[in-house]
Amino acid sequence: MRERASAASAPARWQRWGGGGLIAAAVLQGAGLAGYYFTATRMPSVAFAIADGFPLLAATAILLAAFPLALGSNGTNGIVGASVTGRVALVAFGGFTVLAPLTRLGFFFVSFPESGGIQATAELFQALAVITGLIGAVVIARAGIAVGAARYALLATGLIAVIAVLAGSLNNFLGWVLAAASVLAQLATGILYLRNRQRLGRVARGNAKNLAE
Repeated sequence: MRERASAASAPARWQRWGGGGLIAAAVLQGAGLAGYYFTATRMPSVAFAIADGFPLLAATAILLAAFPLALGSNGTNGIVGASVTGRVALVAFGGFTVLAPLTRLGFFFVSFPESGGIQATAELFQALAVITGLIGAVVIARAGIAVGAARYALLATGLIAVIAVLAGSLNNFLGWVLAAASVLAQLATGILYLRNRQRLGRVARGNAKNLAE
């Protein structure tokens, strides 16, 4: 019984690495937004470098977080449980998130950068990232592996991101405000996943005590 209790109290990797990856991505996104905002008019070359580099770094952090979130590790399920749809959606979300900034950097249009397809392809990847991310978020909410607010955090973050993109096409200032809100929501999601680990740990310790008795 003590062996079972010890196994139950071990933290899941999706909580530590998935939550930590989302926090890292949010910090990078926030730094990129702030850096671009304060350098756009004074140092445009620096602003362009920030606009190219920070989104790719943040997207890489999201991709790295997507794998433990989707697949778990050491024989345990991730945040979507055994759902194949959820696993595929989260991994695809991470992949499309990285492909969007890579496309903007011209990785897939080296021979024909003047074709006008760079922005359109990047926007397609971004749209696919949003769609697959929302599908994954719905599966997370239905699976119930995450508890409390963490169960719906990624879904809320995805909806805020969609609203930010739509608002940005109508009003630049509103788009900036909602983009910042989206980054804060993602940061909160990562923190909730980490705290979810602590909460599950307390539950596991309570179960361990009961088993020991």
